[in-house]
Amino acid sequence: MKRTVEIVLSVLGVITSLVMVGTGVVFLYLKNNEAFLQYLDSGWTASQNAYTLEQLGQAGTMFILPGIIGVVLGVCAVMMLKGNRSPKLAGWGLIIISVIISIVSVIGMIPALFFIIAGIMALVRKAKG
Repeated sequence: MKRTVEIVLSVLGVITSLVMVGTGVVFLYLKNNEAFLQYLDSGWTASQNAYTLEQLGQAGTMFILPGIIGVVLGVCAVMMLKGNRSPKLAGWGLIIISVIISIVSVIGMIPALFFIIAGIMALVRKAKG
């Protein structure tokens, strides 16, 4: 049985996880960028600058961590789904990935939606015949 829909949804989850990693890296880069720091100093108070830099650091970490988890485990699930090797294990893995990503970061809900739909489909679909 072909698992094309599950694979496509898993790949979309991996791609959105990669976007999350990229966004987190940009946040961490901005935190240390001299031009951005000068922009902050020109229009904001010192307390607003400190708060913004703190939030950028936290947001960067909260984007990178679930993104890396989603990429690594999502690729593993795609490999298990390819060729219909172990769809039940891949389905449970995708559901667990989505729960972990959702717990770590609220923004992680975006790739988690793709992963949970693919996981449920992998568990529910039966082989023809």
